[in-house]
Amino acid sequence: MDNKSFCIYPWIHMYVNPDGSVLPCCVGEYDKHLGNVRENTIEEIWNNERYKQLRRNMLEGKKCDTCRACYQQEDSGNESTRISKNKEFAHLIPLVQNTLEDGTYPEMTLRHFDVRWSNICNFKCRSCSSTYSSTWAQEDSANGKHKEIFIMADGDDNSRLYEQFKPYFKDIESFYFAGGEPLMTDKHYAILEHLIETNNTDVKISYNTNLSNLHYKNKSVIELWKHFPNIQVFASLDHYGDRAEYIREGTNWSKIENNIKLIKRETPHVRLNFSAVISAFNVFTITDFLDYVLEKELFDANVYPTFYNIVHPDYYSASILNDMLKWSVINKIKAKAHKYNAHVQGLLRDVVRHLENSKYDENLKEQFIVHTDYYDRIRNRNFVKTFPELQEIMK
Repeated sequence: MDNKSFCIYPWIHMYVNPDGSVLPCCVGEYDKHLGNVRENTIEEIWNNERYKQLRRNMLEGKKCDTCRACYQQEDSGNESTRISKNKEFAHLIPLVQNTLEDGTYPEMTLRHFDVRWSNICNFKCRSCSSTYSSTWAQEDSANGKHKEIFIMADGDDNSRLYEQFKPYFKDIESFYFAGGEPLMTDKHYAILEHLIETNNTDVKISYNTNLSNLHYKNKSVIELWKHFPNIQVFASLDHYGDRAEYIREGTNWSKIENNIKLIKRETPHVRLNFSAVISAFNVFTITDFLDYVLEKELFDANVYPTFYNIVHPDYYSASILNDMLKWSVINKIKAKAHKYNAHVQGLLRDVVRHLENSKYDENLKEQFIVHTDYYDRIRNRNFVKTFPELQEIMK
């Protein structure tokens, strides 16, 4: 299947947000959801009209509204989630031929699992929101930004949803845990324990976690990981030290470093990487961050991270950098890129392409100033002090 729209996910996967809304995947447009598990069963949603239309559009090569983030990545010359997942699950693409003319896919056999059970999280990352962070929701509520606190806890609704998904666990090839913060989620531990009990530990398990807590209630995630030979952990790290603590509010950098060292010592089979959101906050010094983690041996020279050029909120994107700042960043990255492994060099080339294709937007810059001033004030932070090389943005 080779067109500019097709993605394997609607045939093998159902992504669920903390509020119950269903999307094709985690980067799908939030307001273009396919249903809600609080209102219908997963089987009812699987072949509802929205899901069927999505499959029809993809088979016909029509671009889908909910997939805008992937198209933007591809337009910038980068590899999107769509492309990477078509590669990862290429062996399943022949199953698509079983799709009926109206878009119905008769057999619901899930092969990839990504359900965000709650938005419980102890961080307030600048690139996030109250939808995915309970502490951010509490902060917004305390400051009058919402009439109610949007905290989706791991309660009765999730227990019912867990029982709906449980029969499909036997066919799933890969489990992905993200958040909120997955290491603070009851159902994450329930799934691992179920897989151990059913002797189904050869599955691929991957995480995107802030890595701040390796113990939850009476459970040690490190002890559970010892049962699974195929685990990859992406730590959500955009920088180190004070900059890390600014971008991802709630970070204790020394604790993060210690947790990384503990994982490497206790579970050396776990493939430990990091995932960075590339934004105006860190793009100027992303190579400084790479130098730091390699020098400290937090990750080895063959590290295989992921970079995401920020899409939402767009006022944190490269479009707030004027041409002088933008080309200063590009020249710095180009001068240092040769130091890293081939994979990281490719990521940096993607960042450069994204910068080159970005256009300065005065309106987005003004939005950046407003939001940065607001959150600096209520969080007792100082953007200019933390990022002196970017002080011109605030003028």
